[in-house]
Amino acid sequence: MLEKVADLPDGAEVLVTPLEAENGSPQAILAAMDAPPHVKPGDVDELMRLIEKGKRPIRYGSPLTPKRRP
Repeated sequence: MLEKVADLPDGAEVLVTPLEAENGSPQAILAAMDAPPHVKPGDVDELMRLIEKGKRPIRYGSPLTPKRRP
């Protein structure tokens, strides 16, 4: 809800920007998603490629269990 009524003609386009939003609130998340810089599809592809490249194999053994010696 706006604090003041604006005297604008019918059909006028306006941009409403919230002044404050609590970190992690839905308003803050939506504002961050709409704010520049916007992510390009090529950037997403590069990120996914780097994530795949950096994956390490899953280790099923526990680091807390001592290894048995033969």
